[in-house]
Amino acid sequence: MQVNNISTPTSFKSKFIPNPVLEKSFDRAASESDRIFLISVKAFLNDGKNDILEIRQKSKHSLNLHVNNKITEEGHPFLNFYYNTGADLIKKHASKVFGINTGKYNELTIEEKKLVQNYINKIKSSTENFENNCSDFFDLVKNNINLIKKVLDENTKKEIQELKQIIFK
Repeated sequence: MQVNNISTPTSFKSKFIPNPVLEKSFDRAASESDRIFLISVKAFLNDGKNDILEIRQKSKHSLNLHVNNKITEEGHPFLNFYYNTGADLIKKHASKVFGINTGKYNELTIEEKKLVQNYINKIKSSTENFENNCSDFFDLVKNNINLIKKVLDENTKKEIQELKQIIFK
């Protein structure tokens, strides 16, 4: 008796259905360096589930986030002209599912900490030498904090673009 080897690919992560609405959400999130969007998308892609997420345009004035063909979040772009409604739907759902609701620069990853470590060291050094060099202290700290934000924002933009390429292959 011959047994055929049946090989079915197993996936232990959720998937996003690529479409123009999701693409616009990614593009705007990248231009805004939206770390919470990045964290949310990564959380879904590594959640150990097999869910299918899709942002659909219900009407000219309404977007919905569907998870496994069920509406989980609704948004109205015309009410939020200055917001990225597609990204907001993903972030809102991630907040419910994973408790993601941190500030933009909270909870840095190990890689992000490595990217900004040099600037952190400069702030530490200036703090230790505060009494000897207090005239430049505030400017030095402020400049290094701005550089940290800039590095993190550039990295966020890069990572969002990389995720977009993965999802849209």
